[in-house]
Formats: sequence, C-alpha cells, structure tokens
Amino acid sequence: MCGIAGIFHLNSCHPVLPESIESMCDAIFHRGPDGVGQYVNGNVGIGMRRLSIIDLQTGQQPIANEDETVWVVFNGEIYNFRALRQDLESKGHRFRTTTDTEVIVHLYEEFGNECVQLLRGMFAFAIWDARQRRLLLVRDRLGIKPLYYCFNSGMFAFASEMKSLLALEGFNRQLNIEAVSAFFTYGYVPGPVTIYEGVHEIPPAHICIVSDANVELRRYWDIKPVPDVDKPIEFFSEGLLYHLKEAIGSHLISEVPLGAFLSGGIDSSAIVALMAQVSGRKVKTFTAGFAAEQPGFDERPFARMIAKSFGTDHTEYLLSAQIEEILPSIIRAFDEPFADSSAIPNYLICQAARKGVTVALSGLGGDELFAGYERYRGTLLADYYRKLPGMLRHGFFDRMIEAIPHSNNGGLWSGRFKRFIEGTGLDLAERYQRYIAAYDDVEKAELFSGDLIHELDKRGLNSTLLAMKETANGYNSLDRMLFTDMHTYLPDDELRKMDRLSMWHSLEVRVPFLDHKFVEFVATIPSGYKLKRWQKKHILIRSLNGILPKTILSRRKRGFSIPLNSWLRGPLRDFVHTYLSKPALQDVGFFHHRAVARVLKEHDQGVKNHETKIWVLLIFMLWHKLYMCNNAVG
Repeated sequence: MCGIAGIFHLNSCHPVLPESIESMCDAIFHRGPDGVGQYVNGNVGIGMRRLSIIDLQTGQQPIANEDETVWVVFNGEIYNFRALRQDLESKGHRFRTTTDTEVIVHLYEEFGNECVQLLRGMFAFAIWDARQRRLLLVRDRLGIKPLYYCFNSGMFAFASEMKSLLALEGFNRQLNIEAVSAFFTYGYVPGPVTIYEGVHEIPPAHICIVSDANVELRRYWDIKPVPDVDKPIEFFSEGLLYHLKEAIGSHLISEVPLGAFLSGGIDSSAIVALMAQVSGRKVKTFTAGFAAEQPGFDERPFARMIAKSFGTDHTEYLLSAQIEEILPSIIRAFDEPFADSSAIPNYLICQAARKGVTVALSGLGGDELFAGYERYRGTLLADYYRKLPGMLRHGFFDRMIEAIPHSNNGGLWSGRFKRFIEGTGLDLAERYQRYIAAYDDVEKAELFSGDLIHELDKRGLNSTLLAMKETANGYNSLDRMLFTDMHTYLPDDELRKMDRLSMWHSLEVRVPFLDHKFVEFVATIPSGYKLKRWQKKHILIRSLNGILPKTILSRRKRGFSIPLNSWLRGPLRDFVHTYLSKPALQDVGFFHHRAVARVLKEHDQGVKNHETKIWVLLIFMLWHKLYMCNNAVG
C-alpha cells in the first residue's frame, strides 16, 4: 500500500525537477512511512511513498522491466499476483522481487492497456512507457483506491491525494462553484470534479492515457444488473456464501499483522466469521463505542458476542466527544469538504486499530450490494403510499407525522417521515435525491448569497440532480437505486472516507464485499431476493443462517454513527455557533446569515433536527478556513 505521484511535461524541452517529485511525495508521507522512491528522466518523473505489506525487503518502488523501458508506481494490492507471476515466468519474463507491483510491469509488456483486465484487487497505478513516450494511469473497478490529476499549460500531474497537487509550485486554488453547490446537496463532492477548478478524479474502472498529443480517458469495466430469474433462491444463497468466502481468502495475503473491524452488524460479522473459517489463525478484531451516556450508539456488546462466538483476539475502544480536537485533522485527511459525520468514529477506530495491525478487513459495500439502507425501502414504499386515497394521505397521515416529536438522541424519524411525504409526488430520480439530500434546491436558494446564486445561474448550475445511472429498459426501481449508489455514493463517500482515514493513520483497509468477481456474481441476483417482504439484505441473511447468531441477523441496522443531534445542542454548541456566526459567514461571503441563524435556532430549541444541514455548513466553514485562508497542504 502506497501513495503515488508524478509529473509529465508534454513539452519534452521542459525537464521535471527531482525536488518537485520529492515535495509531492512528502505531502503524502502518511500513505507510506516505510520508504520513498522516484524515477526522473527528462520531462517525466514518478514517485511513491511505501507502506510495506508484501515483500518487505525488495519491494521498493518505482519498479522497472528488464531493460528499464517501462516503470511503474503502484498503490494497492493485487490478490492474484502469484498466479499471474507464474504465467509470466512461463512466457520468459524475469523477476527481481517477490512483490505484486512487479507483476504489473510484465503484464503491461505482454498485454499493453488490456493488462488491467487480468488484475484482481484494489489499485491505482501509473506506468511510464519510455518506448512509446506515454503515461498510463489506471484506477480499480469499484474505486477503492483514489487517483487525481490536473493538466495546465502543458504539465500533467497526478497523485493519490490532492495534497500532492496542492504542493506544486504555483498551484491555483480556485474554487469550483459547481462542486460547492453539489457538496451542499450530497455532503461530499461527487467525482470526477473536485472542489478545485482544474483538478479531476479519474473515475473508477477507467484508464487515462497521456501522450505528447493528448489526454484520453477510457472505461475498461462496468457493472449492471443482470438478474438470472430462472435460478432458485437456494442457488444464490449457496453461491453467495461460496464466492464471499473465496474473496475473503484471497484478501488475507500479508507479511504484516492483519485484523478486521467488527461493529456487530451483519456485514462486519460476516467478514469476521468467514475469516475465522479460512484464515487458519486467530483473527484480531477491533471495535469502538461511545460512553455509557450514549447507549444507543454503543455497539460493543454485539461485537463482543461475535468475538466470543468465533474466538477472536478482540480489542475494544471507548470513544469520547472531544470532536473539536480532531476535526481539523479529519478535514486535512480529505483535502476538500467532506461532511459524512461517521468520519469521526471511523477516524478514531483507524487510529486505534493501527496500534495493533497494519492491515484490516472491513464489511464496507454490503449495504450497496444487498439493499441495506432504509432509503431503499422508503423510496419504494412511496409508490404504495401514492395509491392511498387523497383524504387519507393529506388528512390523517399528515397530522400524525406533524405530531411526531423530535428525538434528542440523534433520531431522525420525524424528519424522515416528512421527507418521505414530500417525495411521494416526484419521479424516481427526483424522489431518491430528495431522500438523500442535505439541502434541496429551494433550501440552497435560501442559504446561498445572491452572488453565488447569480454565478450558478450564469453557468447553468442552479440545480444539482443526482445522475441516476440509467439501465436498460425493464430494470426495476431497486436495481436502479442500487447501481446508482455503486457508481456514486459508494466511491465518492464510503470508499473515499475509508481510504483517507485509514491511510491518514498508515493503515491499509481491504473490502472483500467489493472484490469484483463477487460483485459480478451479486449482479445476477434478482433484486427481489435482496429486499424481500421488506426485509433488507434478505439473501445475505439467508446465506448466513447457521453461521451468525440469530440476534445479529435480526437486529436493526445501527451503522457506525455518532449522537450528532445531541452533541450539536450540547458539547459542540459553542464551537458550532462560533464558526457559523455572522462575522465568520460574512468573511466567506457565500451564505445568508439569517438563513443559517434560523437553522441553528430551530435545532437548538428542538423544533427540528437540522444536524445534517448544520454539519455540512460547519465542515465547509472549517475547510474554507484551513485550505482557502491558511493554504493548508496536509
């Protein structure tokens, strides 16, 4: 696991300076504290920081082929590298190391751009081909590992994180107005755009070919629903367990201590249970919970149950609410505003787990594959609600929803019911966006200043609508939602969060649910088996019967969340009001103070639960101060 960076001047008369590559690599030291390396030749330079996982002695990068005409820097893990190496050796390729990185060089020699089709793993890598004088950048199929680039005045630069690009001399930190608007919709900036003009993220399952002539992006893989309706549910239940177990087994290669996150939910419990079956050694597990005054947010008892059932070497951590101290560090981990509040417990558990292991497996991806989010049920339920008589919908139910009190322990049920009602009159794409948005277009119009609204209108960006991935005619609503999330929310929120926070602590996290072979199998499962009789993750639960305790299989999804609602009214109140004060807002110039003051007042008084709106605002203000006012790099 590493961080990579590089520069390619399309004008061959303009040499790359070694110190430029060095500064880019220094900015991502956290991704690879075990070593550093670079290759610079004329107008091209590539570099890396290394976190040693495989081939601890000879796996330093960059790595070249036999005649040093092809060079690679690599971030990730190739789980089938041993089989690939054996095949390459039979074709006459000679290896200097035992690392998975060197396999990529020889695969490229043999298959060119198509080498990526043979790779199984999580990866982002760059290949410099001196013979063809071109740079090839590749990102893995699901977007587990990140890769960014900018292209300006004939200079193409790339890196694992934007920190390396920010470290470049003369980098222009111009805000991308489209990204600002999208951030207030989703709470993250959806790729391939970033918060900075001119900086882009290479999309998942894409290669980028850079030559003296141009820069070209190509997709090399895609995933779409291909339900096999002729197979019985038993076929999928058995196949799911087989493929998941096989994926987990492939993810266990490591020459350093390896463990797993364990929340006590279905996904992480499944990973731990199957690890215990296939690893042949005692599994190290890590869990975290909040103090006794927040019992609804402490999952340690459930994690403890799984740890005991499978005899793991279990470590628990108790998390506190000293958020002000770690928020700047969390924001610096992302380089752009990122308002998923579960970043806080994820930051802390990564920090804690790194004390015991260098590699950890996670259950991330299970919700997107098997319909684990409440919003899937809510979106589908709206179709049934619309069929009710108007008198019932607009009379009894509306009054009942208005009467639901707001909970101070972080509960969002009143707000969720109201969003549900508001979305029932919309089509699928608009309804789904309404259910996931922090601010809708009307709310952003009230929040944003006149200058910002004018700029968005001028650019035709006054409305941000979720690009719900279109599938062929005949695919149902659930499949459309699942595969939209696979292309958007999963890489842009969940995987981005896990990569940044784990690598910030020099911890490698692997996600077996997102092994592309397993994902391709799950794509054949009819959606009616994923959400059956309104039971979320039905097929996964069925597959795990007899493996996991029934208490775990039947418990309500909690998620790795925090009591943000009550914290914003309690220990974080003064902190929030300072950063969202009228003078602070006027310094930034993007927001109407009265709109912000109203949101804060309604939340403080318990009239409404505005935790998501407040958190999005707070994160943007903190990010703006660090990166736009103080020019933070890392």
